[in-house]
Amino acid sequence: MIKKFSLIASAILSMVVAVSAQTQPCGTDEHHRHLLKTYPIIADYEQQFNEQLGRGLAAKTTGSDLDTTYFDVPIIVHIVHDYGAENLSDNEIYDAAANWALAFVKKNSDTAAVIEPFKKYIGDARMRLHLATIDPDGNPTKGVIRHHSYLTNSGDDRAKFESWPNNRYINIWFVNAITRGAAAYAYYPSGGAGIPHYDGVISLASYIDRSKTIPHELGHVLNLQHVWGNNNNAAVACGDDQVHDTPPTKGHTPGCVLSTIYDTTCATGYARTYLSASGLVDSLVDYPDTTNAQNIMDYSYCSNMFSAGQCVRMREALTSSVAGRNNLITEANLAATGALAPTPDLPPVAEFTLNKAIGAGTITDARSYFLTFNSIGEFSFRNASWNDTISSVLWQFSNGAAQPVSTNTGTVTNRFSVPGWVTTTLTATSNAGSNTIVNTRSVYAADTTVAGGLGYSQKFSSIGDIPNWPMMNYYNNRFQWEFYNGAGMGDNSCIRYRSFDSTNKRTGIASGDYDDIYTPAFNLAGVSGDVFVNFYTSGALVSGSSSTSRDSLQVDVSTNGGAIWTKIAGYRGTDLANNGAQSGNFIHGASSSWKSRSVSVPAVYRNSQTFFRLRFRPGNIGNNLYLDNFGISNLPAQLEEMTVNGTNTFSIFPNPSSAGSTLVFNSVNGGIAKYSIRDVAGRVVYEEEAEVFSNSINRIFIPRSEVPVAGLYFVTLTTGSMNTTEKMLVY
Repeated sequence: MIKKFSLIASAILSMVVAVSAQTQPCGTDEHHRHLLKTYPIIADYEQQFNEQLGRGLAAKTTGSDLDTTYFDVPIIVHIVHDYGAENLSDNEIYDAAANWALAFVKKNSDTAAVIEPFKKYIGDARMRLHLATIDPDGNPTKGVIRHHSYLTNSGDDRAKFESWPNNRYINIWFVNAITRGAAAYAYYPSGGAGIPHYDGVISLASYIDRSKTIPHELGHVLNLQHVWGNNNNAAVACGDDQVHDTPPTKGHTPGCVLSTIYDTTCATGYARTYLSASGLVDSLVDYPDTTNAQNIMDYSYCSNMFSAGQCVRMREALTSSVAGRNNLITEANLAATGALAPTPDLPPVAEFTLNKAIGAGTITDARSYFLTFNSIGEFSFRNASWNDTISSVLWQFSNGAAQPVSTNTGTVTNRFSVPGWVTTTLTATSNAGSNTIVNTRSVYAADTTVAGGLGYSQKFSSIGDIPNWPMMNYYNNRFQWEFYNGAGMGDNSCIRYRSFDSTNKRTGIASGDYDDIYTPAFNLAGVSGDVFVNFYTSGALVSGSSSTSRDSLQVDVSTNGGAIWTKIAGYRGTDLANNGAQSGNFIHGASSSWKSRSVSVPAVYRNSQTFFRLRFRPGNIGNNLYLDNFGISNLPAQLEEMTVNGTNTFSIFPNPSSAGSTLVFNSVNGGIAKYSIRDVAGRVVYEEEAEVFSNSINRIFIPRSEVPVAGLYFVTLTTGSMNTTEKMLVY
């Protein structure tokens, strides 16, 4: 049967809003399929749930036989943020939560836009959502908590910090970005039973109140499938969601237009026959031949309604023991979570963050934690207090601050005349009281006194060697730089980046983190010729990992007191993890486990106060990285080591090269050195003599023009005490 509907087009168009969206608005089905493969027991939970569904579920389609009892449901909102736009304000959350609740009690005003064939199928779930007012430990809360983390930018299950018990609260997390491009996803009750610590909703913060994204995901939490089912993606094939009053459909991609609202594909002639208890035909329901594109569980973003059958299904989920959903609505739990209590008036939570340095020039980092008193920039502290409306603040700063005290409720810029770690104290006050945070390592005021220049060497022999080597752990986690006493290159100590993860990674992963070591100032003004920053590293992978590591180490330089940093070198992969896969917590052993690193310092970055920064970004399969013997020299590390520790030694750098190479050697005897260059066929392409000095580092430059053809060559050096040949690659 085909039904035709006649409505004034202009009236319909006034109800239609075209909404741009991500390619995949919801990632629930993808995550559910992954769970079934990873945790087969979830299929058992799914079967258990289906067995618990009421026998009359399919027939409850008009709402006339719905239980009139209201179910109250506690929710908790987690904001996972890095102080960006994803750090939603308290009021944004309160307003959005009030809007989410409307669809579950049929109070959303846009039900008026539902087309006539489905008006009688609009459901009232009689479910009231409440932000909890008591946390799992019995403390008062406003139902919103915040977690500062880099994982906001790669949101997935492991960004779900501090999950509250899923049989007492429905957890909702907001992040800045979700992996695989989804706007949000959730877990069905079966998934919540299998992995309770991940149960709930995770969503982009930008979708907090957009096109009923959160009601859509809460529908999944309460066992609703997409209207086309959960075996494929939208707009692929006709499917069914196990609810009779939502006709079969392919589903729709975002775009609320008339052709979507009146789509009859898959639904033409749709009807259901229902049997009585004796097995005889009891009734036949002639459902609309139009798909329910205005359903909240579609992707059309014509998100106006839940159907009556969906409401029955959600209520069945709330009375099922699978994932403890039935405990959510008990009187005991409502009392324990404070779901029915008024929102308490609580003191604020004092919190601040750092902004980019304020001053001349382009500032490259998101936030500045390291500056000298004479830097072109200033530290910029921003008030980020929350949990109540802030009426006043009091800032207090140590280290000879230009502004030792401030009452600015927004941003305070400051300089410090006393070097070292700065203590920042912030007290935030509201009508409900005050709260104070004291951070004794908020920023580092760098010393302008130089530690040395060409010839500087630091072996990190004791912790007392590094008072001017601040180590930043920006996210206050277990992945961090630290002084390590227990292994070293030539002694028993060094610097270590602790990357090995001994946890099960249920929440929190290393990828996306970064941590810095800053050097003291060096005077390189007027230094000509080659200048190298030299150091040694020893790294590894974890056992069972592939040969690909996402760990990386970056070397940056600043000549304006830390306001602007420029990358001058980087290392990653198996080059950095030079000891391969290691069992357990990697601790380097023999001297052969170390690899030399040499970074050429361009002349433009040589002044009377040159700083360097070592930035480490851990991946998820990396192990510990050790760093030792930092120095500044006119020779690269491997040559410096060679000439210091031995005689009659010879090397070529850079090698390979495209702009000429230098022969470096240390000969016991002085006199005349002869050197020749032969190609792979043995033909001499260049030869020359030069005067050398005994027991000294000698250098001879070979211009690129002398070996104009790219390829492999053999360089032979002959002195009074040495005759040796090295390979040289020219490109």
